[in-house]
Amino acid sequence: METLTIVLPVHNEKDTIEHVLREWTEMLQSHDDIQNQFIICEDGSTDGTKELLKKIKDKYNLILNQKEGRRGYGGAVMDGIKDATSTYILSLDSDGQCDPNDFSKFWKRRDEADIAIGWRVNRADSIHRKIYSKSFKTFFKMLFPNKLHDPSAPFVLYKKSTIFPHLDQLTYLKEGFWWGFIGMAVKNNLSLLELPINHKLRHSGETQVYHFKKITSIAYRNLKGLVKLKFSKN
Repeated sequence: METLTIVLPVHNEKDTIEHVLREWTEMLQSHDDIQNQFIICEDGSTDGTKELLKKIKDKYNLILNQKEGRRGYGGAVMDGIKDATSTYILSLDSDGQCDPNDFSKFWKRRDEADIAIGWRVNRADSIHRKIYSKSFKTFFKMLFPNKLHDPSAPFVLYKKSTIFPHLDQLTYLKEGFWWGFIGMAVKNNLSLLELPINHKLRHSGETQVYHFKKITSIAYRNLKGLVKLKFSKN
């Protein structure tokens, strides 16, 4: 039986997280050939998410990795990778935009590449996030040439043994973690498979990271991070 860990970074998603867990649990029940578990990397939430996760921990067979202070999106994902004991890891966002119905096609093709990543063909995000991503992708591909349409999609399947040796290269981009993840993959000649995915509207509320007024500072930090990753010795 194959083993799979679903890693979900969570910050202030009280109104969303149980809906996401329920959806994915129901979908995975049709995959009785997979032994699966969720690792929830909760990141200093202040809206009651911490308390809710403790309440539903046993219901959804959760491993809780909780921090009082903020470690950031990337730090949360990396902690989940470190804690996973399975062969495969599926990394997702916890806002309900990733569709469980896309999982089967990823799983069927899991051994065709080192990393399988989603392509949000019809991306359900704000216009300013789409503009930011399109502009950022131009610079990204200059540094890390690749053929992906959507290098920052938070729907990523990989083996822990493939990624774990390169964790020290995943610290350069704080908010733009998946840009850095794919940059690391290109830098280390890891093979990539891109599959179209359904991208849903957020289940509840607004993004906790990409507020419009923060976009400029986020872009600047992540551009610097890409350059550091490109020219790092490790």
